[in-house]
Amino acid sequence: MTIDINTDMGESFGRYKLGNDEEVMKYISSANIACGFHASDPSVMNHTVKLAKKYGVAVGAHTGLRDLQGFGRREMKITPEELKNDTVYQLGALDAFLKINNMKMQHVKPHGVLYRMVEQDEGYAEAYVEAVSEYNPELYILTESGTVLWEKGVKAGIRMAAEALVDLSYDAKGNWVIEREKKARTPQEVADRAVSVVRDGKIPTIEGKLIGVKADTICCHGDAPNAADVVKRIREEFDKQGITVANLSKILA
Repeated sequence: MTIDINTDMGESFGRYKLGNDEEVMKYISSANIACGFHASDPSVMNHTVKLAKKYGVAVGAHTGLRDLQGFGRREMKITPEELKNDTVYQLGALDAFLKINNMKMQHVKPHGVLYRMVEQDEGYAEAYVEAVSEYNPELYILTESGTVLWEKGVKAGIRMAAEALVDLSYDAKGNWVIEREKKARTPQEVADRAVSVVRDGKIPTIEGKLIGVKADTICCHGDAPNAADVVKRIREEFDKQGITVANLSKILA
């Protein structure tokens, strides 16, 4: 049993600090670094890339809507062409900092409500896949399996990585619940959910039932007030269960 642990990071802005990125980096294998649209700025991006290099963590672009005030969690009516160009812009911004730090981008992951938009809307999904394919077809796209984005990516020959979001609630239909402000869940609760996903391919819903979920990677959100404690506990539980943690480049190569 081998799994990637990814976390959304680099989401501070100027003097406003969000998350304990360095402590979280010690326990994860992949970092989704914000690219300046929903959060982050050039200095934060560069600093976060340096942290990932220090701890041997693979880096991906966490692309979002241009919504700093709403943290990318408010839907915006943009055109597919705008989404494509915005995605390429963000990929290029993060890639610049990876280049000067002698690192390569591993993956790309949509943030917040954009995640749902590209998973459900064919036009947005096609635009997102085109942006990644034209920029760097070697990148993995992180998304839930079986979605519109998943199918479009597979059809286009893009490397797809199935994701489960273990620190968010799921409804009976398998949809995760968007939180405008990240709720703090106990580290043990999230760790138990993570073990269930990896070992059994199941995750509990808000109704208390278990539903099937496929995962090459699990996500914990770096803006949770106890994110470092959560990922630490996950690693401790994984060690007990004999679950190995590795980044996607090693798991899916």
